[in-house]
Amino acid sequence: MASTARKYDCFIFGGGLAGSVLAHTLIQQGKQPLVIDLPGKSRCSQVAAGLINPIGGRRLNLIWKANTLIPFATSFYRSLEKRHQTQFFHPRKIARLFANPDERKQWQKRESDTDYIPWIDSLDSLKTPREISVTNDDGFAVKDAGYLDMPHFIQTLRGELASQESLIETEFDYSKIEVTEDCVKWRKLSAPYAIFCEGHLATANPWFPFVPLKPAKGIIGSIVSDVEFGDTAIIKKYFLLPRHDKTIGVGATYDWNNIDEIADAKGTTELEAFLDRMLGNQWKWTSIAAGIRPATAGAKPVVGPNPENPRILSFNGFGSKGATQTPYLAQTLHDFIWNEEPLPSDVLPARFIKTAQAKPKRWIAVEIARNRVLEILKAGDTAVDATAGNGHDTLWLAQRTGPSGHVFAFDVQKKAIENARIRLQEANSETHVQFINDSHSKLSENLPEDMQITAAVFNLGYLPGSNQSIKTRPSTTIQALKQSLQRLKPGGILSVVIYPGHDGGNGESIEILDWIQQLDPKRYRHETEHHPAGIAHSPFPLFVLKH
Repeated sequence: MASTARKYDCFIFGGGLAGSVLAHTLIQQGKQPLVIDLPGKSRCSQVAAGLINPIGGRRLNLIWKANTLIPFATSFYRSLEKRHQTQFFHPRKIARLFANPDERKQWQKRESDTDYIPWIDSLDSLKTPREISVTNDDGFAVKDAGYLDMPHFIQTLRGELASQESLIETEFDYSKIEVTEDCVKWRKLSAPYAIFCEGHLATANPWFPFVPLKPAKGIIGSIVSDVEFGDTAIIKKYFLLPRHDKTIGVGATYDWNNIDEIADAKGTTELEAFLDRMLGNQWKWTSIAAGIRPATAGAKPVVGPNPENPRILSFNGFGSKGATQTPYLAQTLHDFIWNEEPLPSDVLPARFIKTAQAKPKRWIAVEIARNRVLEILKAGDTAVDATAGNGHDTLWLAQRTGPSGHVFAFDVQKKAIENARIRLQEANSETHVQFINDSHSKLSENLPEDMQITAAVFNLGYLPGSNQSIKTRPSTTIQALKQSLQRLKPGGILSVVIYPGHDGGNGESIEILDWIQQLDPKRYRHETEHHPAGIAHSPFPLFVLKH
């Protein structure tokens, strides 16, 4: 229990991985922090895999500051292991397998980059399970990776904090935290600073409302299997992580719509389909759980002061990279507060403050279109992807409509249909999608008679990475648009992303804009969003809504 007579150097609100690492770092630097945290309020740190992996994500990017963060984190955990006479960090090699054609293309751009060379090797350098067929063409090996045993690590640090009277296990209310010019007050205690490490719960933090947290639910589990992995983890969109206790970690899903800590059937089924593909029937669940990641736009954490009040600071937004990033950034935050050393500008909360003079950030027409359609499209609805391409739009349409809905995906190119089908199979979302290798101008011929749709999505132009002479044309596009409107049910939406910058795109743009002007305003309403900076050749979305 904290003493009212004791002087604290800061309050740390939140005691998951971030708060625990920060508190330990400050104590090692001679500071007296007080962690305020209610166990179980957020389970993210307890269920996370703790992966330390220099090459992450679908785009296979080398993570931010990999050459600094990973050696620092490894040294940090090793020093704590020596202190507590136990192991927290477990080295693993990773067989990174391509999940789809896009990843293979991304890797072709990256594998010769000199920044990647220290971290990679060929797959034949690894010992992989004989039950999983792997060749060098299937991916690459990642070196100097591993995982942090998160529950054991956090429990150990919290025990140490409690023994030093640096932890209060209770809930905190933002309205009960008082900030003055001289200090921060909570209950009858005071400290010069308050540092918030509350994970996804920070969406309600009144001092950082401008930080665009994007909480994502992830389902993760453990299995037992007769398949022998040794010390090699496998990542193929999802991961198989052999752990020190002879179980195998499995994960993880991403769900931005259902922000709860329930291991729901949809996410569980997604992982089970992956396990069946990789291991057949040679596996059995031992546990399964869900947590909510505090992810941010741009995938970098939020570390530093409130721009208007230096006594309030954030140490948050680490997402799935917490085990990698928190040790180094905890030290960096200490040095900022007490030694006046600068923080990296790309983690500061102030980077999200928009000013009237600021230039617009990336204009991503397809994301604007997706978000607008998702305002209307619901589970159980029927939708049309009139330009399937590589399946990006088809996938989010399928995920939103769900098993009780239906998606019809059109494309004239067989290669596009193949790519889209693979993408949806990998996401276990293809069961309620019908792929149609035909022109979208024959939409009505291919849909069941009298079937109505809630949404039709068009992403015009050509298939990325293919023959650019094969592209949408105004004559067939407008036929398809007309047929879509005929099938659109009241309250439904037609979404079109137009690319005036490519060859022929400007003419297509003009004809489509002329067409929507002729629509009956008593039956339809149309909206067009152009680039906020007025860039004439930027892609832009338009929408038609049926009254």
